[in-house]
Amino acid sequence: MTQVEEVKILIKLVPIPACTIMLNLILTEYLTLSVQQAYTLNTHLGHLKLPVTSMPVFPCLSIFLILSLYYSVFVPIFRRITGHPRGASQLQRVGIGLAFSILSVAWAAIFERYRRKYAIEHGYEFSFLTPMPNLSAYWLLIQYCLIGIAEVFCIVGLLEFLYEEAPDAMKSIGSAYAALAGGIGCFAASILNSIVKSVTGNPDKRQQSWLSQNINTGRFEYFYWLLTVLSAINFCAFLYSARRYKYRAEQKFGIQEVVTNKQNTPARG
Repeated sequence: MTQVEEVKILIKLVPIPACTIMLNLILTEYLTLSVQQAYTLNTHLGHLKLPVTSMPVFPCLSIFLILSLYYSVFVPIFRRITGHPRGASQLQRVGIGLAFSILSVAWAAIFERYRRKYAIEHGYEFSFLTPMPNLSAYWLLIQYCLIGIAEVFCIVGLLEFLYEEAPDAMKSIGSAYAALAGGIGCFAASILNSIVKSVTGNPDKRQQSWLSQNINTGRFEYFYWLLTVLSAINFCAFLYSARRYKYRAEQKFGIQEVVTNKQNTPARG
């Protein structure tokens, strides 16, 4: 295989990891926005009160927990359903992860709408640093668990996909695509926040942005719904890219089949 062919293969891989940028963006948003949400919620666990700043730890814990169950629980279940030796193909697992990320951010929007309504009805509209004793912060664990499932399926499938599909001499470059997608996702999150704040807020008219420091007067649920729409569009782009992609093993098999047919075709004349 020439260097030109290897570069072409690497370029052909780009759309798949590019579609995981949105997932990394959502996880980055959770790590920041969840702290603001937790300040308004009850973080007691029995008689133990957890610090609000510990909330970003839960998405990471959910990823580690679900990753430990991935090969012992998820893979055997999917293997019985699909008959695939790994439970599902690499691209199918990436797709499952992206689908769970949509569910996660949609649930985040639904819960935030309920949390904000509850805060306003019970007189906490301007007390955004006062926890509401009757509303637990552990409702946030649902979106954390869903994003944990999304990360595990997506990252495991993506790394296996990049390792197997990248040229033999460029395995490390292929795997670096996943890390690059994570970095771009973090950077894109900060850009998106800046755009949303500038578009939805107007200091001259005293109009607060969706991402106002006072979470009870802001509209975090609108921001989560925006992420849901963007995630759905991203998922459609992934489905398009995945359907067009042909695994290297399939291409080799197709080439061998063509060569075999030519050799078995009797010469004319």
